Amino acid sequence: MTTLLPLPVETEAFSEYRPSKAAHSDFLISGDRRREAVGALSSGPRVIKLSLKPRVIGASASTDLSTVVDSIAPILSGNQTSRSFHHISAALHRLVLPPHNEGETIYTRLRQELERSVAALAREWRGAILGRETGWLDRLVQGWKTWQGRVNLLASVYVYLDRVYCNEASGISSIRDVAIDVFRKGIWENELLFGKTRDDVLAWVTSERETSTVNEPLRKTVSDLAALARLLGTYDTLATPYLDLTISHYDDASAAHLAKLVDGTMSATRYVEWVLERVEEERDRARECLGPDGQVAETVVGIVRREAGEKRSSEVVRHATDEAMDISDAKALESLNTFAVDVGVFPMFVKALQAHIEDRLKKLISDPANDSQMIESTLTLKRFADKAVAGLFVTPTAAAPSTVLVGPAYPGVAEPKLTSDEEARKMELEDAIRQGFKAGMGSRQNAPAEWIAKHLDVVMRRGQGSGTEAEFNQLLDEIVALIGFTKDKDVFKAFYSTQLAKRLLLNKSASDDMERNMILKLQREMGEEFTSGDIMMKDLQLSETLVKAYQSAQAKNPDQFVDAGNFAANVLTESAWPAYPLLKDGWNFKLTPDLQASIDAFTSWYATQHKNRQLSWRWQLATVTLSGRFASGKYEIGVSLFQAVVMMQFNEEDVLTFKDIKERTGIESSELVRTLQSLALGRKGTRVLLKKPPGKEVNPTDVFAYNKGFTSERIKFRINQIQQDLSAEESRATNEQVAIDRVSVLEATIVRIMKARKKMTLQLLIDQVVTDVSKRFPPDVKEIKKRMESLIEREFLMRDEDDRNLLHYLA
Repeated sequence: MTTLLPLPVETEAFSEYRPSKAAHSDFLISGDRRREAVGALSSGPRVIKLSLKPRVIGASASTDLSTVVDSIAPILSGNQTSRSFHHISAALHRLVLPPHNEGETIYTRLRQELERSVAALAREWRGAILGRETGWLDRLVQGWKTWQGRVNLLASVYVYLDRVYCNEASGISSIRDVAIDVFRKGIWENELLFGKTRDDVLAWVTSERETSTVNEPLRKTVSDLAALARLLGTYDTLATPYLDLTISHYDDASAAHLAKLVDGTMSATRYVEWVLERVEEERDRARECLGPDGQVAETVVGIVRREAGEKRSSEVVRHATDEAMDISDAKALESLNTFAVDVGVFPMFVKALQAHIEDRLKKLISDPANDSQMIESTLTLKRFADKAVAGLFVTPTAAAPSTVLVGPAYPGVAEPKLTSDEEARKMELEDAIRQGFKAGMGSRQNAPAEWIAKHLDVVMRRGQGSGTEAEFNQLLDEIVALIGFTKDKDVFKAFYSTQLAKRLLLNKSASDDMERNMILKLQREMGEEFTSGDIMMKDLQLSETLVKAYQSAQAKNPDQFVDAGNFAANVLTESAWPAYPLLKDGWNFKLTPDLQASIDAFTSWYATQHKNRQLSWRWQLATVTLSGRFASGKYEIGVSLFQAVVMMQFNEEDVLTFKDIKERTGIESSELVRTLQSLALGRKGTRVLLKKPPGKEVNPTDVFAYNKGFTSERIKFRINQIQQDLSAEESRATNEQVAIDRVSVLEATIVRIMKARKKMTLQLLIDQVVTDVSKRFPPDVKEIKKRMESLIEREFLMRDEDDRNLLHYLA
C-alpha cells in the first residue's frame, strides 16, 4: 500500500530563486534567442537546497485542540485569545475533518463554556437584584446584547464546527441555537431573574396606565426584551402576565369609573371617551413594545373592549345616549357609535336611541303645558337626530359650518360608498329614529296631529321670509314627515282644512304657490284625501271671477249700486269647505245700515246671475277696512266684521255700556267680550276705545267710550281679534266632529267590505276593518263591534242562524 508523502510545513526549496527582471519580454523574444537563452542557463550546474522539517502529527493535533477549546472562554468573556482568530479557525478546520474528527469534543466543550458563561451572568445578576440595584430590565437587555455579540463572534470563528459538525441532517444544533437554549435555561427560567423581569415589566405598564405618561427609554428596553423573549421562544411567559394584568386592571378601572358615573362625578359620555382613548393607548403601547405584528396589540384591545366596554355597556350606553341627545352633541353620539360598534353592542345603541326619542317625546307631548312648543321641539329633535346619524357615515373633507343643516349631506364633506355593514347599521339607526318618533307621538291621542296643523298654519302664514325657497321646502318636508308619524291623520286633515280655508279666505297665506306645493306634498304622503285643498283654491278662483263680474256691473250701472259701497264677497261651494256653523244660540246679530245695504246690493245682483242658488253668510269670517277719524289724524284700520259693527256704534254715541253694545249689535256675550278686549285692551297703538273701570277683564257692568285722544305711529294698522286663529271652542268642536266622522268611516268601511265579500266571520271582518282604517286613524275594536251591532239593528248586516260569529250582508 502506497504511503502518502506529507508536505512540509516549511521549506527553503525556492530560497535561491530570483525571477527574471525581463520576465515580461522573455515571452516575446524570437525562437533562436530563446534557445540561446535556455542554453546559457543550462551551461553550468545550479544547486537548489531543500530543508524539510519532519512533522509530528500527534503533537500538532493535540496542540490545535488545546488552542481551539481554550479560546472559547476568552471569547465569551470578551478577553483576548492566545492565538489569532485566523489561526483558531484554521486549526478548527483541521480538527473537525478526517482523520481527526474532533467535532464532538469541541462541541461538548463549547456547550460547557456557554453554560459556565451564563452561570456567571446569572450569579452577577442575582447579586445585583438581591442588592436592590435599579435598572434591572436595561441591565438584562444590555447584558444579553453584549453576550449575544460574543456568541456571534464565537460562531464566526468556529464557523467550520457550525457548518460541518452542526447540521440539520445530524440533528445537532448550531452554536447560536445552543447559546439561546443555554441562556433560556440559565437566565429566563431562573425563578429569581424571571420573576424580577416579569415584575418590572408589569410595574412599567402599571405606571404608564395610572399616570397616563409615556416612558420612552423604558419602552425601548421593553421592546428589546420582547424581541429577546421571541428569540428564546418564551414570549408567552412575558405576554401572558401582561394580558392577565390588563384584564384585572380594566376590570378594576371600569368599576371605579362606573362608581363615579353613579355618584355623578363622571358622565357616561366621558366614560365612552375614556374607553376609546384607552383602546388607542393600549394598541400603540403593545405595538411599540410587544411586537410589530400586532397580535398581542389586538388581544389587548379586545380585552379593553370586553372588560371596560361590553361588560359595562348595559350601564353606560343608555346614559351616554341620553346625554348626547339631550344637549344635541353630534360628536358625543359619534363616539358612542364607535364604542358600540367596537365592543359589539351596536343593537343596544340602536335600542337606546329609539327609547330615548320615544321617552323624550312622551314627556314632551303628555304635558299640555308644552303644547305651544310641542312641534317646534319635536322638529328640532328630528333635525338633530337625522343630521347626527347621517354624519356617522360621511368623511369630513373640510371644516363643517357651525350652523345646523338638515339632510344627510353637508357642505365640505364627502359621502363615500358605504360597505354592506355600514349600510345595514345606517338603516338600523334610521329605522330606530322612525320607530321612536312613531311611538312617542302616538302616546297622546289627537293632540300631536292638531298641533302639527297649527304649526303648519303659522309656517304658511309666515312664508319663507329671508330664507331660500329650498330651505322652506325642506321645512315643509320635515312637517310632512311628522304627519307620517302620527296615527290620527284624520285629526290633522280636519284642522289643516279649517286653517287652510281661513288662510285663503282672509288672505293670510304668504304664497298661493307654496300652498299648492304643500297640498301636493300631502297628497303624495297621505293620498287623495287631501284633494279638498285643490278644490278650495279652484273655488276661490271662480269666486274672483264672480267678484270681477260684480265690479264690472257696478261700473256699468253706478246708479243701480249707489248703496253697494266697496264690497267684495267670496262665494264658495259649501261642500268643498269646512263646515262653518251659522250663528245660533245667543246671537241676534245685526249689521249696521251701511253694511246691510252692501250685502243687499250684492245679494240682489247674485240672484240675477244664479236663480237657483241661495247664499248663506258666515259672518265670523268677514273682515272690514274702516276709516277712523281722530283728533290726531285719519287712520285706515283693518278689523273683523264684529269689531267693525261695534266700532260703528260709536259714530252715534261717544259712550256706551256693555249692555247697550250687546243690544245694538246682537253679538253673543263671550264673543262680545273678546271683541271689546281687542278694541280697548289690545297692544299700544290699537286701543280705539276706552274702558271704565280700567282692568284686563271685561264685565257686563263696564262702560266703553270713544277714545278721542287715540294716536298711532302707523296710518294703516290691524286690530287682531282675540283667539282669532283658532279658539279653544273651535278646537273642541273640531275634535268632536272628527269623532263623529270616525263613526261614519267605520260604518262605511264595514258595509263596503261586506258588500264585496257577502259573508265573513266576525274576527276576519274586524281585522280587515282595522287594516283599512289604520291609514287614517287608530281604530278601537270595541267601537268597531258597536258599529257592527248598529248595522245589524238597521238591517245592513245579519248574523248566521247556525253560527253567531258569521255575518251576512243584506242587500
